[in-house]
Amino acid sequence: DHIPIHHENEIAQSIGCTGHIPANTWMHCEFLLIDGGKMSKSLNNAYTLEDLKQKGFDPLVFRIFNYTSHYRNKLNFTWEALESAKTSLYRLKDAYAKQLEGTEDVKDEILQEYKNRFNEAINDDLNMPLAMSIVWEVAKNNIKSKKFADLLLDFDTVLGLKIDEKIEINEELPEEIMAIINERKIARENKNWGESDRLRDLLSEKGYNVKDTKDGMEVTKK
Repeated sequence: DHIPIHHENEIAQSIGCTGHIPANTWMHCEFLLIDGGKMSKSLNNAYTLEDLKQKGFDPLVFRIFNYTSHYRNKLNFTWEALESAKTSLYRLKDAYAKQLEGTEDVKDEILQEYKNRFNEAINDDLNMPLAMSIVWEVAKNNIKSKKFADLLLDFDTVLGLKIDEKIEINEELPEEIMAIINERKIARENKNWGESDRLRDLLSEKGYNVKDTKDGMEVTKK
């Protein structure tokens, strides 16, 4: 329903500004739904990337979420679906890391077959769900090989998921959790290992993982 109004208007503005048509192809996604309904400011259910980041989601999580549906189909946004996408991105990065450490060999014809199938999916009107299924075939392959890791990086030049980089989100921890962390820091400084272990278990019960490193304590939400 945007074609007769918005698209023609944008074309007119672009030609007026630049003197020529800046693009020969315009691809417009179907509607993004929110909890199965319309997204609008009046309903107060329109979210920005900044909203996602404040809830602890890297923008790349939203990108891989978009790959679960063809751009010509409606996409239903829910926070549960975004959590699932977050898990998928973490697993993909982890699978890449495992392939990178692999020492097994893979025949070139097998690699080429995967690459051909991936390219066919991408060139089939950007069939991202099919393309991602091929990505997962490579990522989860029982054979662990650096060649598969290199192939995944090649796929990522299209996907843009930065699978070789760690996800870092600056998520503020609740005051209650920060208080326990500070207590544990004091306990460790005083070499009160029993209290330190108790507080670590308490953090775990409240949904947080604790990892002690040479640089200090790393606390992440489960």
